[in-house]
Amino acid sequence: MELIATSGYWALLVVVGAACGLLNALASSGSAISLPALLMLGLPEGMANATNRLPVMIGALMATFSFARRGQVDWTAALKFVPAAAVGSLVGALGAELLPNRQMGILITGAVLVALVLLFTKIKTALARESTDPPQVTVRSIGLIFLVGAWIGLIVIDGATYLLLVLILVCGYALPHANALKVLLIAVTTLIPIVLFSGTGEIAWAEGGALALGSIAGGHAGAHFSNHPAAKKWAFRLLVVVILLEVAHLGWHYFAPLRTGA
Repeated sequence: MELIATSGYWALLVVVGAACGLLNALASSGSAISLPALLMLGLPEGMANATNRLPVMIGALMATFSFARRGQVDWTAALKFVPAAAVGSLVGALGAELLPNRQMGILITGAVLVALVLLFTKIKTALARESTDPPQVTVRSIGLIFLVGAWIGLIVIDGATYLLLVLILVCGYALPHANALKVLLIAVTTLIPIVLFSGTGEIAWAEGGALALGSIAGGHAGAHFSNHPAAKKWAFRLLVVVILLEVAHLGWHYFAPLRTGA
């Protein structure tokens, strides 16, 4: 589908990319902004799913660099988590190539609804958690990271949320250190599908590049604010707004045929 590219169009993509990078670094669900934006701009579900990985990866790399400068990345744990996440991402990405647009749209809808349920249950519990015990990397947590990696390879959306839940609730990391590992794993698990999809023509490089440009600033800002005393409160508030907006968008999308009488 040919898209009309105007200055406002590209500016919107940069702003959306910045919001995606900010949310993914500070909390999660940045794709709940960028993926629907690509769909609303006219990209097919499969192309939007592939293109959306560019800003997620670039923003995650920027955030990882910022966290690493503060010494907040647990590299010992990363050496255990990264291989599991990478293999899972490869499995998921191969599965994504087999899914037609309709099934991909159904998965996107399901992911948003699951995120809505988690928002007021597990996510709220995770952000409020105050652990004094040292973090633990177990076989169970590595297995869960593999499964989340497979989900990110398949569809990305809300993958950061699931990583955050594993790192805080299962491993026992505090929010800044959980975010540091999370963005590193996001960078790894989005790079693999990008390499696979780059040869299939599924990535809209211009749109993805504009989103990625914004996500650089967003990722840096999110890493900075993650260390603020009020980070947990603002992370939850931002997630509420983003996920509710996405639910509203889904409602608008699915009830469109009823409004037009189709």
